[in-house]
Amino acid sequence: MENEVISQSDKEDFLATSALFLKEFEEKFVDYFACMYVNYDKIVTKEESKEIAFSIYHALFKSDYDISEFRENLFDRMQYDRVMIGFLINRSVFYLIENYISFSHEHEISSQVELLIGCISRFINIVEDEVTPKVCNFTSALDVSFSNDIMFSPTNNIIETFHQMKQENQSVIFLNLYKGVPISSEATILDIEGENVTFKIDKLQEIAMKLDGQAFIVKNNHFSKHLKADIVYNNFQANTVVLTNFIYLLNMPALQREFIRVHPDIVAKVFLHQFGNLQTSGRLYDLSMNGLGVVSSENNGMFVGAKVLIEFELNSASVAADRDRKIEVQGEVINIIEYKDSYRYCMRIFPDRAMSQKILHYITKREHEILEDLNNELKEYVE
Repeated sequence: MENEVISQSDKEDFLATSALFLKEFEEKFVDYFACMYVNYDKIVTKEESKEIAFSIYHALFKSDYDISEFRENLFDRMQYDRVMIGFLINRSVFYLIENYISFSHEHEISSQVELLIGCISRFINIVEDEVTPKVCNFTSALDVSFSNDIMFSPTNNIIETFHQMKQENQSVIFLNLYKGVPISSEATILDIEGENVTFKIDKLQEIAMKLDGQAFIVKNNHFSKHLKADIVYNNFQANTVVLTNFIYLLNMPALQREFIRVHPDIVAKVFLHQFGNLQTSGRLYDLSMNGLGVVSSENNGMFVGAKVLIEFELNSASVAADRDRKIEVQGEVINIIEYKDSYRYCMRIFPDRAMSQKILHYITKREHEILEDLNNELKEYVE
């Protein structure tokens, strides 16, 4: 079945006729996806992985518009790792199809497996943002890697470029994030064996890379796109790292940030006052000079585009004086990421001069703390 011809009425027909299966299978799908996710991403918690799995399961049969909205939330929650997202979702939906067929046989009901595949293919095609027809017209959505940020290029071409750069003694620039703070430094190519490339690298960059679990190379005169790679081996004594599985990226979100976005070291209560009488409270998730994130179990009518008054206190050791703790800023909700039992509100803020100075002071202090934390992490590997 061509994924382009699936209609919302077809999706609704499948939902109506397969309600019993979908209800019974939900927990299995969530557990299956979560089990794989925590094995591939050691940082994510089991609870968060289940929330993401729940969101995916309920987005499979939504309208095209709702799936498009869901796409950005998914990539944001899973840290824009399109390759891992593709593998996890593709394997999970195959698990769904396999169980649907078994369920149909067991209950002796008429199978609508083609309709199910059509719904799933449509979902993947929308999340891929039409990469498939641009890159490989003869391949279906279920057969390709899962990203509009990944450019498909033979690995040999990338390795050949590294050989050329090594001969010309050219360096690369690595970029990783640690608790929101960008860590970037120059590195040289030491050795190339097959598809593995060894780099001489800054110690702080190496530990940031290891904690991030991936390596990112900023585009340069030799590479017109950013690169992402897997880590094969770290040698902190020799200041080297071996990377493999290089792929091109269209975007690197860390480079698109206008200001540093730090993760607070405290659980600050944030109060969002809307229309003068509706209040939503939550904890501060991240903070920059022009935006912040709030995680809350409440909604109270919050919506994208809402103008809000945001109040919170930076009750951190980073802020010495009590008068510097209180923050009051006007803001606008630009995105709402809905989890199973909570929300993350992404907001643009418009601080006045006094509030800007307080926020800047906190971010500067917090950045220093984060870098100190990173150096402490490094000591565990070099001492």
